[in-house]
Amino acid sequence: MTTISDLPYDLLPEILSRLPTKSIPKLKTTCKKWYALFKDPKFVEKKLGKAARETVFLMNHEVNSISVDIHGIPKGYSASMDFTGTLTIPEGSDLEIFRIHHCNGLFLCATMNCRLVVWNPCTGQITWIIPRTRYDSDDIYALGCGDDKSSSLHSYKILRCCDDNQKKPVSEIYDFSSSSWRVLDGVTANCFIECNGVALKESAYWYASDKRETPKGKFILRFDFATERFARLCLPLNFQRDRDNKSVVVSVVGEEKLALLQQFDHRVHGLKYSKIKIWVTDTKIGEGKDLSWSNILVEELADDNLPSVTSFLLDEEKKVAVCSDAVCSDTDTEDEDRRRIYIVGEGVDEFVYDEVSTETSHNWPFLVSYVPNLVHIEKDAPIVEV
Repeated sequence: MTTISDLPYDLLPEILSRLPTKSIPKLKTTCKKWYALFKDPKFVEKKLGKAARETVFLMNHEVNSISVDIHGIPKGYSASMDFTGTLTIPEGSDLEIFRIHHCNGLFLCATMNCRLVVWNPCTGQITWIIPRTRYDSDDIYALGCGDDKSSSLHSYKILRCCDDNQKKPVSEIYDFSSSSWRVLDGVTANCFIECNGVALKESAYWYASDKRETPKGKFILRFDFATERFARLCLPLNFQRDRDNKSVVVSVVGEEKLALLQQFDHRVHGLKYSKIKIWVTDTKIGEGKDLSWSNILVEELADDNLPSVTSFLLDEEKKVAVCSDAVCSDTDTEDEDRRRIYIVGEGVDEFVYDEVSTETSHNWPFLVSYVPNLVHIEKDAPIVEV
């Protein structure tokens, strides 16, 4: 009787590439031939092109997979959201994730007790990152890829911006090809990074401002993982530089563009409103030295909502944004800590999730759109306390 192991080797990748990406890790231990195939960069790249994009939500130190349905909005129907599962780090159920950073299907997770772990939710593999110096909760991180076309873990890098023992800013890189940290001499951001960054192509991007507060001292900060250098890029021309922003957040649209959300409060005839503006880059990232923007959405929210955006995902075609926010407790109004997800679009302002937070420690909710990846993570190094 002919079995699947008897099939020609050239035919096996074609068959397995048609399976759901999340099913692949369960099959890799079937035999040595299959295990070798799942580590083959060519098979990984082929499989990546067929994987479906997913949305995850960091809330209360847990990473949850969610599904947000906005397809009925143009026809007047309400949006909806469902939790589809909880993503758990192997041997780490007790971990409290403080912040996540995403690049090409891999997550860099910073925990409440100042540890770093790189995690592939698709394969379930992890590796702990040993610090060169003790991690701090104020450190800024980014996960990136020095070669956007590579599917090997060795092409990934971690950027860490921190202060040294003399409280001077330092930038350092963790290189997976050598499994070690190195300091970038003379390379620092030299600014305030004011939001969680996003990775796109071979770079990471943040909204940032000069340490000396001026209306013109605001910009998009880029770190290029290939050249390992920072650069300042322009904000949209009609960005409200003189506003007291409630939040400014950067996001990624598909695989080619950046999006920028600005939120600020203003009053009209004595009533308080929160205005949200969203821009998208006109060209694909990497096609020009600077950024060119188009404003695709302006929306006012009434004062009974007044969220403070912590992250957002944009459907450029529908001009609809899925946003997360956090409402902090207030003893005067008896408001409780809340974590919410809501939809903003042309004439749309709708909450799809609103829950009281049970956590006592600070944890901003964060949305991530990612494509599952089969990148193999080598056996992790032992955890070292420093």
